[in-house]
Amino acid sequence: MRFVLLAWCASVSMGASAEKACIGVVPAGGGYAFWGEVGRGARQAGLELGLDIYFRGPSDENNPDAQKEILAVIAQKRCSALVLAPNVPERAKEVAQLRLNGVPTVYIDRSFGGSEAAAIVATDNYLAGGVAGREMARILGKHGRVVVFRMKRGVTSTDDRERGFMAAVKAAGLSVVLDEWIGSNVGEARTRSESALERLKQPFDGIFTPNESTTLATLSSLQKAGLAGKVRLIGFDMSKAFIDALNKDHLYGVVVQRPYQMGYLGVRIAYAAASGKAPEQNVIDPGIFFVTRSTLNSPGFAQDLEPFLKP
Repeated sequence: MRFVLLAWCASVSMGASAEKACIGVVPAGGGYAFWGEVGRGARQAGLELGLDIYFRGPSDENNPDAQKEILAVIAQKRCSALVLAPNVPERAKEVAQLRLNGVPTVYIDRSFGGSEAAAIVATDNYLAGGVAGREMARILGKHGRVVVFRMKRGVTSTDDRERGFMAAVKAAGLSVVLDEWIGSNVGEARTRSESALERLKQPFDGIFTPNESTTLATLSSLQKAGLAGKVRLIGFDMSKAFIDALNKDHLYGVVVQRPYQMGYLGVRIAYAAASGKAPEQNVIDPGIFFVTRSTLNSPGFAQDLEPFLKP
């Protein structure tokens, strides 16, 4: 990978004058509405700035080698900056090497705590998890019993959401009757959540899931078990499937991030950094909001939800 990174750095100035500048945008995974919105925002920023945007992510967050291979492809395209949602801590070394050679990186959605990136555009995930926890406590009351289906150990964004949720529900007096990791892939998470619910012999009132894939998988498991709408599911992110589930009361609510803004701001900041302009802020939080069936059509949410409300 070191050879590829050095080749990338050497090629940046070669292609800059002859063709439009390229920004590589690499999500942690692919195939979900969240990453699709990141791509939509990135392309809009590229259109406004006259940039070529190369957007591609691995199909599965569990495949760090695929993300590494995509970075190699972007190197061949002579991109002058990178927008990256790293799926393993090892990406930090590669990003640090890029920085030393004048190719800035902006992290989106997550980081692993280093200073190698020019900036980070990400939700305050601990706070967002706390919002979900307080909503759960509000609808269940002090004696509610909760299941927590975590995603994957070591992913900082979902780890922080899970910690924030747990702190909020414990402070409110709720009891956690099951706490398990179910994985980042929808199929894997569906199988594990189904199995966990079958094994659970005590009653429960609510379930928390920390991202789009775990929410989609758990929604399917609840529907299969005949529990959708009978227990309160609070999840994360938004998709057309979640709109339908909210309207059917199969999903109580979701914490919605702003992935479009992550992609849009990530590209703009990366382009500025490649042009020698330091960002005014190193950490940018695009914000969140909580959506239920009763607030789906709130005017304040219209712009963020519009892509999912289209027929």
